[in-house]
This record gives sequence, C-alpha cells and structure tokens, in this order.
Amino acid sequence: MTRREHAVDQQGQPLETDFGAFYPTGHIVIAFEQYEKANRVCEELKSEGFKEQDCELHRSEEVADTARRNLENTGLMARVGKSVAAIKEHLHAAENGATFLLVHAPNDRDTERVLQAISGKQVVLAHRYHHLAIEELRHDESDTHMTSPR
Repeated sequence: MTRREHAVDQQGQPLETDFGAFYPTGHIVIAFEQYEKANRVCEELKSEGFKEQDCELHRSEEVADTARRNLENTGLMARVGKSVAAIKEHLHAAENGATFLLVHAPNDRDTERVLQAISGKQVVLAHRYHHLAIEELRHDESDTHMTSPR
C-alpha cells in the first residue's frame, strides 16, 4: 500500500506525494521557457472556466529548490519508480530558467482543454499525473504516452 503524505501548494491546498516525491495526482505540470508564455496560457485557461486555484504559476527558482529538496528526501520506492525521473526533468528545466504551470485537470475533458491551450506553443515538458502513472503529453504531435507506473 502506498503511503501518502500531504504537502501543500501556495494556496494551502494539499498535493500528494509518492513515498516523499512530488506527485500531484489529477494535475498537469507544464514547463515553458518564458514566464510570459506560461502566464498567457494560465490566463487563457482561467478565461475558459478554470478556477483561480486550478491554475498556478511557479518560477524556476521555486521549482528548482523544491525539486532538490524532493530528491534529497525521497524514499527507496520513489527512487525505483518514475516519480523521481519526472522530478529530475523538472529540475533540469528549472535550472535552465523554465516557468512552470500547474493545472488541476482531473479528467480527460479538462486535459483536452489544457492541450488546446498549449497547442502551437513551445513547451519544455508536459506531464499529466494519474493515480498509477505519469503521462508525457506531446501536444504538438497529438500523441501521449505513459512514461511509467509510478
């Protein structure tokens, strides 16, 4: 049985972890090279009905610090699974100055709306967190694939 710990985001909402590693089930993590592009997509999603708390921006320094702490404090199971690999991708993007958009998209309809919002825009990465897998979203190719079970 997976032990869950609850971390909170900037609004105090709980984010799940997977054996100590960041694992926001029901969310999509998108990294953009520029803050302005991430902000534009966030505003577009809000104008299309996403709530304020469903769409939040995180600067590179914040994500890098959090990712480093996550990597230092993960348990063996998280290191064996793919959660840590995703965090390493987030850290790499953050160290290169990416801005991150965390979107609460718990169902396929919301995910499709997010994919439409990022269609045609350059993103560094886009990960959708399911209960048992992390899905890499390839919005430009209309292709997605599961990167792994946790």
